[in-house]
Amino acid sequence: MQDRDRGVSARWAAVALLAGVAALAIQAVVIPLRASPQFGLLANQGDLEIYRSGALQVLHDASLYVAPVPPGGWFTYPPFAAIVFVPLALMPLVVAQLVVFVVSVVALWATLWRSCRVLGYRGDLNLAVACIGFALMAAELESVRGTLWQDQINLILMAMIVWDLTRSSTARFRGWTVGLATGVKLTAVVFLPYLILTRQWRAAASATVMAAATAILAWFIIPADSGEYWLHAVHDVDRIGPVTHPFNQSINGVLANLWAPSTPPTALWLLLVAVAAALGYGAAVKAQRANQSLTAIVIVGLIACMAPPLAWSHHWVWIAPLLIILLHKTIRTHEHRAAWAAATAAVFAAGSMWGVSWVYAEIEHLGLTAAPGYIPAMTAAVDQMPNWVRAIVCGAPLVIYFAVVTAILIRKEQGGPDTAPSSRAPSPHLGERLPVDRE
Repeated sequence: MQDRDRGVSARWAAVALLAGVAALAIQAVVIPLRASPQFGLLANQGDLEIYRSGALQVLHDASLYVAPVPPGGWFTYPPFAAIVFVPLALMPLVVAQLVVFVVSVVALWATLWRSCRVLGYRGDLNLAVACIGFALMAAELESVRGTLWQDQINLILMAMIVWDLTRSSTARFRGWTVGLATGVKLTAVVFLPYLILTRQWRAAASATVMAAATAILAWFIIPADSGEYWLHAVHDVDRIGPVTHPFNQSINGVLANLWAPSTPPTALWLLLVAVAAALGYGAAVKAQRANQSLTAIVIVGLIACMAPPLAWSHHWVWIAPLLIILLHKTIRTHEHRAAWAAATAAVFAAGSMWGVSWVYAEIEHLGLTAAPGYIPAMTAAVDQMPNWVRAIVCGAPLVIYFAVVTAILIRKEQGGPDTAPSSRAPSPHLGERLPVDRE
């Protein structure tokens, strides 16, 4: 893929692009891009309607979190997010759909580009083309497919955080994107303990100040909604969806499906989350000290998917940069190359859209492709799944999480202590002086 200065050759850029086109073509065959009922990649954008609805409620001085339930479902984000989404409400729906979709695709490409740059690859046209191919292949991942399908904001938030936290430790206001992302989607708060544990004090301070600013601003603009959210709605998981849904791919989702129709013990869930988070942060700290900041950031992003009581499959977009790291290891490592290649393939397979493909096949089998919406059809298909199958679907990304964390914790330490990204540049070809991971 690269020569001695880690440049991507034109040949490998073309291979990556062709592989991406082939992957998208396969997806279009498995689930057509306009498949009914609202099931194709370009046939839903349902969460965008919730964003717009929340913004319209702010504009019309209506309550965000109190009944009656608005069209499309509850607004489940912090109140600051509804303010951020106001521009989307001022656009025609079709324009808003196009804007969010395009920005998300660009954000995916930017994350993969940034990941490659941090790993030391030359920022040129060949890398740009290769990252287009990687982005097309990433659309095979259920997390990426689901984010684009729903017009979710996961890819945008991930791109912001990856760009910011891979900057030099002396970069101005580094960490602010963590606070902003937390104001929009609360799960991003998991990056704050990471910054503290790795003694990135300035970044932690920037993140804290920005997060507080988003809450204060929202409180001034929509005080009643802010009070309702922080005192009541933030604790109500039922607003988000049923925890037994097989695409709730958190630890709680696995437990809920194994115990269904009963409820799993809350103490067990909290214990498992605490242990899993401790292991994850331990792995992130170890990776950061080995000057592997991208790996550390990805692990923390995965913690944000593992820990909540409900985390939809589309939250796991952090698998995309993880695959870049694994592909890099496969190419750069002379020893155990077959093992790295197998790990890359296994992660791609476990994170792929196999689960939702099965659901769509069941929808076709049940003759529900003419249903008025995807939710009734999906519910009917999911109801055909035994509990143990649902648990496997829930648990596939969790297996990736625990495998990555375990591999990092048990490997021998590489490199000396380095609690902040290095400011050195790998090559004069890179232009911008990026911190480079010692992967």
